[in-house]
Amino acid sequence: PRYMLNSLIIAVIALVARILFSTLASYAFAFFEFKGKNFLFFLIVGTMMIPSEALLISNYLTVSKLGLLNTYAGILCVYFVSATQVFMFRQSFKTISGSLREAAYIDGCGDLQFYAQICMPVSKPVITALGLSTFVNLWNTYLWPLLVTDKAEMRTIQVGITLLSNAETNSKGNVFAGVVLALVPMLFIFAF
Repeated sequence: PRYMLNSLIIAVIALVARILFSTLASYAFAFFEFKGKNFLFFLIVGTMMIPSEALLISNYLTVSKLGLLNTYAGILCVYFVSATQVFMFRQSFKTISGSLREAAYIDGCGDLQFYAQICMPVSKPVITALGLSTFVNLWNTYLWPLLVTDKAEMRTIQVGITLLSNAETNSKGNVFAGVVLALVPMLFIFAF
């Protein structure tokens, strides 16, 4: 139960933060004009070509130096922003008419109000699709939580499942039971 709770906490907090940060960054890229906007956007999109495994050592050293090992903050800090989501939300926001934004400004709607009351409701399908994908990916993450945690109370469900198997016993019953328990939240998410 503790491993499932840890996975749930990590997945929910990272999901909310990732959608919030990605939508705010995408709003800026879609609607604001500033120097170097296109270069910065292509730099962010370019990070999608870097595999996350290539950053493990540098991320681990940073988290270790900050004293965030065995903490939720240490696990979560690498999941707060996604270049893929910034790209997808930007594309979604680009479909909103410029005349709608101008009309909203004439009616006294500021940037945050336009973001919250027009852009976010229009982007509900994108938020849902990316939210589901993000939750599943964060729930199933294995390598990063394994690296930054060595206390049992901070382990996630995927790490816990691997701890059920050992070389001395050939029984896979515990592992399969753990896998079924790990799949239950995914079934509820997709049913919802």
